[in-house]
Amino acid sequence: MPRIKCLVSYDGSKFYGFQVQDKQRTIQGEIQKALHNITRENIIIHASGRTDAKVHAREQVFHFDTAKELPDERWKMAMNHFLPNDIYIHDAQQVSEEFHSRYSAVGKEYRYYLNTKEYSVFDTNYIYQYNRPLDTALMNEAAKLFIGEHDFASYCVSDQHGTTVRTIYQFDVIEKDGIVEFIVSGNGFRRYMVRHLVGALIQIGAHRFTIEEAKKRLESCGEKHILFKAKPQGLYLCKVNYEENENDA
Repeated sequence: MPRIKCLVSYDGSKFYGFQVQDKQRTIQGEIQKALHNITRENIIIHASGRTDAKVHAREQVFHFDTAKELPDERWKMAMNHFLPNDIYIHDAQQVSEEFHSRYSAVGKEYRYYLNTKEYSVFDTNYIYQYNRPLDTALMNEAAKLFIGEHDFASYCVSDQHGTTVRTIYQFDVIEKDGIVEFIVSGNGFRRYMVRHLVGALIQIGAHRFTIEEAKKRLESCGEKHILFKAKPQGLYLCKVNYEENENDA
């Protein structure tokens, strides 16, 4: 049975997150409806991860198995024909049955955008409207605290399933013309982890929280949770990385 890997972007503004939910509009739900229209099969798609309500993606990855055979370009065209205009398939290709969108991934990159200037009604769903100045130099210094391998239990929603130990490769804070861009990449992220990390940096940049306090939370490994969580509107899943040979069919 062919396995198809897809690259998708979406505007999360009008979705209740990625994962399918009863009576709610979700990305997974819309894609599975499109695939049913194409194949008449009840296909379940498997994504590299789940994004929350109002979170966007530039390069999310998912795969599915199907008995239907189509050329790669036809899969892309057919899905986009049936999908709403806030979801777009950039690429579809047949891959090895050993490929898995989630378990084959070796890293992800997220970006978060924040506006320190006057409120923008047009950007409110895409850039967090903080609308006050921040000490971005201090935030950049604080971001270095999280680089490397750490137990991020204090900075995510943890449960009994899986470890909260993750490795952050890059965490930069860049300000240009009043827009602050947070760039964070790592080998994986737990639920709300990026939003908690960015939330802590925002509080540090506002001089309401210190780097030392952030460090103590990190070192507590879940005993003292961070209380700050950045709003979802400014968050984008930008890239999912795989080993080069993972795409071979």
